[in-house]
Amino acid sequence: MHTYSEIPDTMKTKRFIPFGRHLWRMYQELGLDYYEEAIAEFSTEFVYDLLKLRLDESIRTAKAVIDGSLKNPDKVLSYLLFPPILPIRGDLSQGSLKLIYGESCDLTFVVVNDIDQEVIGLLNGHCEDGVPVDWWLVGPEDEILERRHLKYGLKLREMTSKTKGLFKAGERLIDVLKDVRNERSPQWSDSSYIICMVWISGIINLMGEASNYEQFAWIHDGINAKNLGLPDNYFGYIPWPPMLNAFMLAGRNKWTLGLTGITTEHKMYLMALEEDGVKWVVENFPELWEHAVAIPRQEGVPYPWQTLDRKLPNYKKKSTYEREQFSYDFPKGDWITPDSLGMTVEETCAGIYLDIDHQTPKNIKATSSHIISKGIGINTEFV
Repeated sequence: MHTYSEIPDTMKTKRFIPFGRHLWRMYQELGLDYYEEAIAEFSTEFVYDLLKLRLDESIRTAKAVIDGSLKNPDKVLSYLLFPPILPIRGDLSQGSLKLIYGESCDLTFVVVNDIDQEVIGLLNGHCEDGVPVDWWLVGPEDEILERRHLKYGLKLREMTSKTKGLFKAGERLIDVLKDVRNERSPQWSDSSYIICMVWISGIINLMGEASNYEQFAWIHDGINAKNLGLPDNYFGYIPWPPMLNAFMLAGRNKWTLGLTGITTEHKMYLMALEEDGVKWVVENFPELWEHAVAIPRQEGVPYPWQTLDRKLPNYKKKSTYEREQFSYDFPKGDWITPDSLGMTVEETCAGIYLDIDHQTPKNIKATSSHIISKGIGINTEFV
């Protein structure tokens, strides 16, 4: 079992490793060397292939909803273009994205490696009138990351390692990245432009969260991390979209309910993991599959009311780190397990849309009768 003290103080995100409950468990079991090796592999071909599947599926689903060829769009989930990890229902996608991002918008995710603090990737998505229409991806070896800022002289990839503060670096990166956006898609050079700064460890923990409620709640924890006692926020937008900023300021529960409301009408979704992606992880990093997916899903997923009522560790206390008191305190009660749904862990990875929300009585337990649909995108199976 690996301990917090083993993480070198030179790692800027050291105090964030216990901030995500899945990331912390993975680190305890597998250690930092394993984590570093996994990042190196995930940041190359695997990530590109996975994102390509998700982004293409999001655009395909949006087109099918608009042209009317998709049956029961109120039962079909796809991925948000911003980012392609979170879920959104087909019939809600256009209105919600337009509400958040406006008429025409580009959003670039700047992915930063925790180990060397350098930019290892860019993911850009474009929406027109709330409809995802285009995306592009820059990998760790792309020459674009070698481009220098005209004023500061720093390469794009090293801006985050040589600037004090992730978001200060982000403010400097905007000048360069907007030029990149305009070169790659000049037809949208007048569109609004936002970047999102993210550490790859944050993405890893987010992908470990098995429900939309847990994902949205933990995102609020990350963007509010500094107020919770961490040295900085874990991720965030530059500039903030006004609607998301209002949700953020309203508090964790209103943020979670606001975003689950406009994406799934508050209904719970057990997150999908693509079959090819699962196969790749099982073959190349079986220990990661076990500790990041298999064991957590087998143990179960909190009900929405438990997500909303959970208590976080006190990250402001030095003793929290000294004693490794990083447990998340959920209200007592059963969780939703594959067994309770009459499924295997692998079957839940298809993506399960449930008729369960934050107002479902606490004595009601999820069973197969609560399943609305299985899958994600245009090949969703209705129950």
